[in-house]
Amino acid sequence: MSAMKSFVVILAAVRICLYMRCFFTCIGKYRVSKKIVIAVFAVLWIFEGFLVGISHIKQGITLMDLFFLLVEIPFLSAMSFCYQGKATRRLLMAVILPTVYWIGKWNIESVLFVAVTDSRQYLIATSISVSLFFVFGLILEKAGKSRQERERELLEQEVRIYENQFAIIRQSQHNIRALKHDMKHHIKMLTDMVSEGENEAALKYLVSMGAFMENSEEHVVTGNEKIDSILNYMISKAKGSSIDISWKIQIPEHLDIPVFDINVILSNLFENALNALADVIEPTFHIMMKYDRGILCISTQNNCSGKKRTFGASEGHGFGLKNIRRIAEKYHGSLTVTERDGDFQISVLLFLEDAE
Repeated sequence: MSAMKSFVVILAAVRICLYMRCFFTCIGKYRVSKKIVIAVFAVLWIFEGFLVGISHIKQGITLMDLFFLLVEIPFLSAMSFCYQGKATRRLLMAVILPTVYWIGKWNIESVLFVAVTDSRQYLIATSISVSLFFVFGLILEKAGKSRQERERELLEQEVRIYENQFAIIRQSQHNIRALKHDMKHHIKMLTDMVSEGENEAALKYLVSMGAFMENSEEHVVTGNEKIDSILNYMISKAKGSSIDISWKIQIPEHLDIPVFDINVILSNLFENALNALADVIEPTFHIMMKYDRGILCISTQNNCSGKKRTFGASEGHGFGLKNIRRIAEKYHGSLTVTERDGDFQISVLLFLEDAE
């Protein structure tokens, strides 16, 4: 094998390593041993290296390149099942990776040389193609890390949400135990008031007992513990930022939606609102959740500072809205963003009964 072809074989090894790295970054962890995956990819490299060794560069786009494309797509499709993740994403990556590389290589060849006629031109085109494909892999890796970081942030936030809810529960239990400890005294006091005809004083005393049992951090009590936890955490966070927040929550104790999905929607709605209200002198925020016959409606409304800017234009807002829209589409729903009379309004509609 000539020195030129040896370099091409080395570049093929780099490209196949990039395939494997992109798979791991964009699809997920291995289902099988990493050694098995490496061994199978090595077989592909040996096979292609052998074909390069016995081939001859022909004029124009080589048949060998086309053959490699047609071989790599089914090979990568089969290899994709060695990784975790959704089947759609695995197969999509198996098609995209070789297609991007080989079509990009053919375009580079046609731009630089019009027609490849010798090994030197083929090596130059291959070197440039592998370099650009390496950059493409870095972009995919960065996008994958951004997605993973966002998911990790959501998981960390879930931990904080549950810690907050546990603190609320502990405080509520403490208040109940304290009231129960003195219950006989309260009963005697109420009995004396009623027997002496002091009904108004008895009512005030009962109100005081109810207020004693209330927890200032428990804002929403629907019976749906997961959603209550998220809303209580978000409302406390908004109150901590001196935002005049109000809410109307009408949901059953059980909703057929994963807590991760509802957390994505509520977290991004609250985060966008808090960011938009950062410059507002008198910030107000209202959230409404209503469930009726399989349809869950979530809407928010907040005022703005009056500055000339479009909601969702910033990177944070845009990214958050994309996440909400993705969840809404999963449930065949919709996301609507409007600006009216100085207020931003967002409405999310989810069809839970129709969700797959």
